[in-house]
Amino acid sequence: MRYIANGGKEYFIREAVSEEWDTAMELAFRVFLKYESKEYGKKGTEQFADFVTSPRLKEMFEAGSYKLLVAVCEEKIVGIISRRSGNHISLLFVDTAFQKMGIGSSLVKELAIDTRNNSTYGRMTVNAAPYATEFYHSIGFQDMGKMTEADGMIYTPMEIKI
Repeated sequence: MRYIANGGKEYFIREAVSEEWDTAMELAFRVFLKYESKEYGKKGTEQFADFVTSPRLKEMFEAGSYKLLVAVCEEKIVGIISRRSGNHISLLFVDTAFQKMGIGSSLVKELAIDTRNNSTYGRMTVNAAPYATEFYHSIGFQDMGKMTEADGMIYTPMEIKI
């Protein structure tokens, strides 16, 4: 799907291909380090690093059970979103230089369309990091519980009807 960012740049959202996996996970980790790692501390940062470098996660992606969409601008991946368990947003990250341009919202929109078209779920869920909570609220997600900490990861469970 073709979009125009708030900054006027054109970008496309499409399914990722296997050769883009490492680049996508590097983007996620780089943005995580910039905005979230201080709040998560050493344990949470290690947990996140283990998750995005997990060979099992890549195997799930290659088998089709872990959906990954990418936002591409000028042939560069500038945003990612992934889904697991049928309707749960697993990762959503946008390159720092491309934040606040509508790319994150567009990624969620495209994943919601895919989820609605390919499942029986009428909602999507996410465990929103503290940095992302305001963003998710702004696009219609509602809290399902209180902020939680588990294994160094801090999140608020949220959902949106799709």
